[in-house]
Amino acid sequence: MRTVIISLFLALLAASPALAQPAPTLEVATNREFYHADTRNKIYIQSRVGTTSTTLVAPPAAIRNIAFVLDRSGSMAGPSIQALRQAMVATLNSLSDRDIVSVILFGSEVETLIEAQHRDQLGDLDALFAQIEPAGGAALYDALNQGAAQLRRYAGPTTINQLVLLTDGPPTKGPRELDDFSKLAEVFSREGFTLSTIGLGQDFSEDMLATLARIGNGRFRYADQPEKIAEALQAEIAPLRTLVARDAVLTVEFKSDCEDVASYGWKQAVIEHETVAYHLPYLFANQELSLLASATLRAQRYSYRLATVHLRWNDLANGKPQEISKAVSINFDAEETAVRKSANPEVIRTSASTLISEGMQRAIEQIDKGDFRRALRALRSARSDAQSLNDDLNDPQVTAKIKQLETYLAEVQARGLNQLDRKILRSGLFNKFDTPTEEPKDKK
Repeated sequence: MRTVIISLFLALLAASPALAQPAPTLEVATNREFYHADTRNKIYIQSRVGTTSTTLVAPPAAIRNIAFVLDRSGSMAGPSIQALRQAMVATLNSLSDRDIVSVILFGSEVETLIEAQHRDQLGDLDALFAQIEPAGGAALYDALNQGAAQLRRYAGPTTINQLVLLTDGPPTKGPRELDDFSKLAEVFSREGFTLSTIGLGQDFSEDMLATLARIGNGRFRYADQPEKIAEALQAEIAPLRTLVARDAVLTVEFKSDCEDVASYGWKQAVIEHETVAYHLPYLFANQELSLLASATLRAQRYSYRLATVHLRWNDLANGKPQEISKAVSINFDAEETAVRKSANPEVIRTSASTLISEGMQRAIEQIDKGDFRRALRALRSARSDAQSLNDDLNDPQVTAKIKQLETYLAEVQARGLNQLDRKILRSGLFNKFDTPTEEPKDKK
């Protein structure tokens, strides 16, 4: 009897691969159920992309094809190069034997320390990284190209292809303009490569690294001291690696009479007319993404089909296109009490936090342009939008974030943002922010 049960189980597993393979999920919600009748309303839509859990056998982790592009210029001499050697040994030792690794070093010249190969093919890592000596300038552009060339040797539909850049300064040799690097990141993104960046110390260009990571669908991390290099590298390779889908696209298609369509958050969106589109290179098991968009709608009195949200991807097993669609409908009420009670706490918390982060990013961009007035305007606008969202909810979490923003606003009005402030803000560590720090005395 036991043999029969096992045979039936195996037959069920073979006949129903979907049971063993997690699949993408989509949940959609607005910041409230009822909106004010006879007036214009700004409506936020939160799209949450997740995965189903496996009920039988979990699929194996995908192979990571990762190229580390590391700065060994003269400015890395001393504790920085020592910490980098130790951190890289620990990082590579934590990877799976099946993972594919390459290491590119750059000073004034670019050198491939490790050509793309499986982790279990590497020799004595301590001896290998002991060879790294700091020297020269920073040929960053050529180094990224070299890293991508190594990725291409093993890139395929079943690998996670990732560039990780660590640098402590701006490029000094070859292309140096932000526009050149932005175009390079776009090329990598179209190839399905993610690009994450780690800035060390206080002399690197946070604007360049943040832009590269955002276009490259990666993360920008900030290591203020050499001893933080290991933590930053480990955080970058830590995410779960069970692939559920690749080349997914989430679109929010608002109705044609919606106005002021906008998107928010770290992930960049393409907006064409009333459609917001996010490209998601990889979807992993047990990962959850929250994507936020908004539109303004003129006065209505009845139920209204506001938008349709689509999540499209290609099946990993057979390559066939798959899709989930969700209709977003909203209601209107003339009664203030009904409107206030219909507030959605989760969406409001997410929206307020995202709006505050967006306001800070816009403020930094304006400060870069020397337009201090517009920077303050961006912070005030973020505060106003967050307060408006929280009016009906009066949520203590949102209130605390607004107070932090007000503290920031007061500090910026008093003295502006120094280098350290900007790096902390740009990296967005742990999605939180603190009161701006005083400029270190040796940097004044």
